[in-house]
Amino acid sequence: MGKIVIRRSLSKKILLRKTFSFTYFEKLHLQKDFNKVFEKGLRLKNKSIKILVYKRNDGSVTRRLGLVTPRKVGKAVIRNKVKRRLREIFRLNKHFLEPGIDLIFISRAETALLNYSSLKKNVLDLLKDAKFYMDLE
Repeated sequence: MGKIVIRRSLSKKILLRKTFSFTYFEKLHLQKDFNKVFEKGLRLKNKSIKILVYKRNDGSVTRRLGLVTPRKVGKAVIRNKVKRRLREIFRLNKHFLEPGIDLIFISRAETALLNYSSLKKNVLDLLKDAKFYMDLE
């Protein structure tokens, strides 16, 4: 019996870890998908970041993310750090986002100056104001 309980708890841990992963299917890859969001997406912006949101009508509940980080943000090390932070914000909060949306985060020069918590607050505030983020609190 003890082995079954251990296996169940391990499978729950694995299942929990998988739910918060950032998979291939949650990334925008194709140029036509990016173009659709750029053309038809709702624009949300503040001083530090711009977010484009497009609600798909394909019946899928997957939320997808695309990142645009221009050279104005900084050198490659800084741009990669900004992208890692934005991916992490998406990964940890994707379950609270409306199902079936495509997001593109467009970084600005001010994005690199923010720490993780203030960047997270900026992103989530924009999404909450547009009613794409359903907070359980």
